[in-house]
Amino acid sequence: MVTDDRSRATLLIAEDHEDIRFLLRFHLEALGYKVFEAEDGKLAVERAISKHPDLILMDLNMPGLDGYEATRQIHRQPQLEGVPVVAVSAYCDAHNRHKALDAGCVECVCKPLNLSIIDSVVKKHLPAHCRN
Repeated sequence: MVTDDRSRATLLIAEDHEDIRFLLRFHLEALGYKVFEAEDGKLAVERAISKHPDLILMDLNMPGLDGYEATRQIHRQPQLEGVPVVAVSAYCDAHNRHKALDAGCVECVCKPLNLSIIDSVVKKHLPAHCRN
């Protein structure tokens, strides 16, 4: 495990597909991040409030509460002010990208996932105290 500043960073993965959550968790934990998971938007909001992550990877298309509304609800929480939410979606056309940014996401990453892009986006949007 990496022992630099990343070991202090916590990430929340909000994704309804277990295999994608597993892939992201395995990869990000190997890089030294502490990772929490949520399998739907409602749980993502609850976990964000209880765990105070430094960054959230948010699937946009989840059953029940979708990632757009979950992002809006997260940003309404005063204790989560400034927590970056990165949209992760198989639907990265201009309309959905714009919709994600309007909901409060800082960026939109397309599926299928490229882990080097995930690494770059996470490093780019983590608060300064979490970067190495």
